[in-house]
Amino acid sequence: MAEGDDSFSKSIEQENPTVPPPRPPPPRETPTASHPPRETNLTDERKQSLINSLRPTYLTEQEMETRLQPLFNIMTSSEEEDVALFQEVISKLTGSELWWMAYLLNSNFDHYFLEIARNRIGSIRLRTLFGKSDDADSFFLGPILRHFFHVMTDKEASYAAIHGMRVFNQRNKMQMYDQILHHAIPLARDRYGSIKLRAIISDDDFAHCRNRLLGVVAFNALLLSYDAYGNFVVQHVLNLNNLRCTCDIALSLRGHYVELSFTHGGRYIAEKLLEREETGVLVVAELLECERDKLLRLARSVYGNFVVVTALKVTREDLFRGLVNKLKPLLPLLRRSHQSITIAEILESVP
Repeated sequence: MAEGDDSFSKSIEQENPTVPPPRPPPPRETPTASHPPRETNLTDERKQSLINSLRPTYLTEQEMETRLQPLFNIMTSSEEEDVALFQEVISKLTGSELWWMAYLLNSNFDHYFLEIARNRIGSIRLRTLFGKSDDADSFFLGPILRHFFHVMTDKEASYAAIHGMRVFNQRNKMQMYDQILHHAIPLARDRYGSIKLRAIISDDDFAHCRNRLLGVVAFNALLLSYDAYGNFVVQHVLNLNNLRCTCDIALSLRGHYVELSFTHGGRYIAEKLLEREETGVLVVAELLECERDKLLRLARSVYGNFVVVTALKVTREDLFRGLVNKLKPLLPLLRRSHQSITIAEILESVP
């Protein structure tokens, strides 16, 4: 009986084989494409956070600092994502939000504004903001005026300030022009300030303050001519071929042409004055009044010999003959110096 039951059971198993349970699905792999959406979300969050921080509201000192740091980071970052974020946020700012942004940057004794202006990217970003709103520009103008000399003598910050002079309203421009006139001489004597002052003098956008600026340079020509950077400003003004200003500079330097000709920068100034008939006579007159020993030292000096050569080349008639007669007795000594050999050759060619 047991054997019959077993055979019956086997026949049932053969007719109805057991179906194995389905295999469990393989574990899901984390999609590798999940990061970009997360980055996008982060960008959106940063954008919204930045926009929110630019909405005018009362802030404690700590809250203001919390808002300023991310704003500073965006204003000075060269990362491609931050560039796009800045452009998008700025395009959506209302006038009041832009005003609030300018107000925030004025806090902490202008620290954030100045640090941004001195940064290459920050200076570019500020220039993007200037001129969009008169109210905001008035706040941007504040730290520029309060730290005018330091802004104008910084390589990057000065670009922002000069751009502001182009795009601010007339009232704000006039305040900046007054500062330029007030700081003209210290700027002329600074490495970067000298460069910026020369650019302003030549720029037609600032033509209406040029004459006053030229007057300041001419009045202080003696001080500037002996200065390492200031002499370039005097040379630049002389290159403008403004007769009135050239004559004013010549009068300011009267009595100092010989001493000035011993210096590197002064040599070029003296030569430029010699090349104009109206002022050249003043320089030659001083050479003629100079004692022969001093004239010999000048003719044999590294820089002065160029002034004497120029005087011999451009001077005409009586003044030329007077200069030749004063130099000819020195001819044997002039031949011995490499610096004065050209002077000797010119003198020998004169009958």
